[in-house]
Amino acid sequence: MEPAWRQQGRGRGRGQEAQGQRSRPLQKEPERPGAAAGPGPGPRPGPGLRTKTNPTPEPLQGESRFQEIRKSNQAAAQRLVESHVSSSSSDEDNDDDDDDGDQQRGKILESTFTSYTVQTGGDSSGLLRTGQYVSDLFQSGALTCLICIASVKRTQPVWSCSGCFSLFHLPCIQKWARDSVFLISSVTDEDFGQKQHPWPCPKCRTEYPPSATPNRYMCYCGKQQDPPADPWLVPHSCGSVCQKELRPTCGHTCLLLCHPGPCPPCPKMVSVSCLCGKAKPLPRRCSNKAWACQQPCGKLLSCRQHTCSQPCHTDCSPCPRVSVQSCVCARQKAERPCASPCWTCQQVCGALLTCGNHTCEVVCHDGVCPLCPRSVSRSCPCGKTKSSLPCTEEVLPCGDTCDRPLSCLKHTCSMRCHRGSCETCRQEVEKECRCGKHRKLMPCHREYLCDSKCPKTRNCQRHQCRRKCCPGNCPPCDQVCGRTLGCRNHKCPSVCHQGNRVPLLWIYSSIF
Repeated sequence: MEPAWRQQGRGRGRGQEAQGQRSRPLQKEPERPGAAAGPGPGPRPGPGLRTKTNPTPEPLQGESRFQEIRKSNQAAAQRLVESHVSSSSSDEDNDDDDDDGDQQRGKILESTFTSYTVQTGGDSSGLLRTGQYVSDLFQSGALTCLICIASVKRTQPVWSCSGCFSLFHLPCIQKWARDSVFLISSVTDEDFGQKQHPWPCPKCRTEYPPSATPNRYMCYCGKQQDPPADPWLVPHSCGSVCQKELRPTCGHTCLLLCHPGPCPPCPKMVSVSCLCGKAKPLPRRCSNKAWACQQPCGKLLSCRQHTCSQPCHTDCSPCPRVSVQSCVCARQKAERPCASPCWTCQQVCGALLTCGNHTCEVVCHDGVCPLCPRSVSRSCPCGKTKSSLPCTEEVLPCGDTCDRPLSCLKHTCSMRCHRGSCETCRQEVEKECRCGKHRKLMPCHREYLCDSKCPKTRNCQRHQCRRKCCPGNCPPCDQVCGRTLGCRNHKCPSVCHQGNRVPLLWIYSSIF
């Protein structure tokens, strides 16, 4: 018997393959035409093919295998070279396309910003934010609808938020608005579908009324509906001048062509004076027309005694100094801050009124004293009858029932018309006690308290409330605790409490 290492078809899992091929003679597979240019190397003869029915010389078998492997390697190398060449040529074509796209993109941006750069002398520093929004439109995949998480293409109808200037697909934002209003309306059943709830932007949460739900595909400036896809214009743009009112309002409109994003600062030149108005007007950009001449303001402050010493500014701050100021009625003077010059001396005016019979009873006031309160049309004490009498005569009671509301706010006064306050309500009504257990007929002005004692436990969880007619809000326990302390020799002297007993050392320290 031959050793195991010389037995054919048993090494590295080839035994089964060799056993299956022992029963059939070995036949050489004919070469296929064009094998060198095939998709992969040809089938390699496995080690199990070494067992042959018809013996073949070993040198011829090795030579044939070598030729097959060489041809497959050559074919693989040829395919690799061809793929490399084709990819290089396609890259060059793509580079050429990118160069053409960059040139076209530059022309579009230049035509969009021409009117702005002409006004600023070629300075485009104010276009950085707007230019970024326009550049993102030309980059594939740069803009994504935050609702469906898909790219926004230049041929799809879109909607732009006026707060964050984000683009969304028109069907997406319409569904978003409907769902938002429905969810807010369905929070409570009583107002479902009755109120006009706003819907928010998915990104910046800017709220829009239901009437602002977009139903048409408009350009950025809102002049043209369904703007056509023009390769020489900004995507979703109509190509006309924006003409939106600039923010902050300066009276001018946007000069750019229809564009996404915010409008740039106003580039026009205007002649404006400084903040305090002392210097001569200078030409300035409308978006940055506020300037200070750095000279002292010199305006008279509200105290009418000092002038403003701060450099050029718009509104003067309150005077920081102290001066002697008169009260409102000009009877007294005191040293007070100039920032609060108006103050009252708390004295009654006392000036003679126009009637010549009475004096003014208003505390320190400015201007003319009011009319005599008795010279106008007056009414009786109950207010039912009015009369025009001289201020020296009193209006007598009318004799009718008073009928003014009493302090209980349930009944009216049954006395005749009288001066002064009405008496307490004495009508008999059925009243419920404070704890709600009993009812009884008694005067309306009195409170009904029954004799039932509260059985609830107080906050110490040891003693009952025992308060008569307790409404349920039991007061804290006011009894002494009395529990033995940790020393086993004294009792707790504090008010009854819940939890651990107070240490004796703490009691002594609080006493001494």
